[in-house]
Amino acid sequence: MSYAEPGLRAGWEPETPVEDTAIRRFLANWVAASAAPVTAMGGQVRTSDGFAASNLGRPAGFFNGTTLLAPLGDHTVDPTMAAINDLYAESSPGEVLLFSAWPTPDLREHGWQLEGHPPLMLRPAGPANPRPSELDITEVRDAAGLRAFEHVMVYGYPLDGIDVGFIDEAVLADNRMHYWVGWQDDQPVAAVGSFVDSGVNDITLLATLPEHRGHGHGEALMWLATLREPTLPAMLLSSDPGRPLYERMGYIPLLRFTVWHRRFG
Repeated sequence: MSYAEPGLRAGWEPETPVEDTAIRRFLANWVAASAAPVTAMGGQVRTSDGFAASNLGRPAGFFNGTTLLAPLGDHTVDPTMAAINDLYAESSPGEVLLFSAWPTPDLREHGWQLEGHPPLMLRPAGPANPRPSELDITEVRDAAGLRAFEHVMVYGYPLDGIDVGFIDEAVLADNRMHYWVGWQDDQPVAAVGSFVDSGVNDITLLATLPEHRGHGHGEALMWLATLREPTLPAMLLSSDPGRPLYERMGYIPLLRFTVWHRRFG
């Protein structure tokens, strides 16, 4: 989908430079962050002009998902959704998410259900004022740390139908991705990730166990992840409940994504 007039860039053409807009930088980062762990764990990654899809081939939460790289138009929605559905139907990976930076047509006729419209937020590089925290924070560097990180993900979001142990240690070899775990009384209570690529520090997978919320643990981890690369802007897809925290930290809402979900198998 593009404009017919020559010389007018819409911003989602395949040849558009990644630095064209902050949104394009985020999409490039998001696609790389989705593909990297799936590739490391032997899954399937497929990229076309219209979408990028990651498929681990088994239930794995956020690791199974598609990101649209251009708006779905009248002439592209049917073939694009057919290709996406075929990709996941072959392997029955369970719940799959679809992310779009643009409003989409109604995808229910293609078997998908609306998940929501999370705000995309950006914090420019600049001064910070983290609050003191008693949380003991460690970076994930081995299998034991990864299991603690998964524990927070599985029970903090929660991730229904997924057990601890679904992430392979191979993901730790990619130095673009960092995971941290917050501990209290030798128990993992909060976690967060950060993926640096395309000139953006993308904050991912922030979660706190329900019984430990309201004590500033998420904010402590957010500051650590946000300041991982202090010379780069930090971006994230927020939930509406989490938005006040990010705004206090200086994150600015840019637009709302459209997110769909579908279960395969």
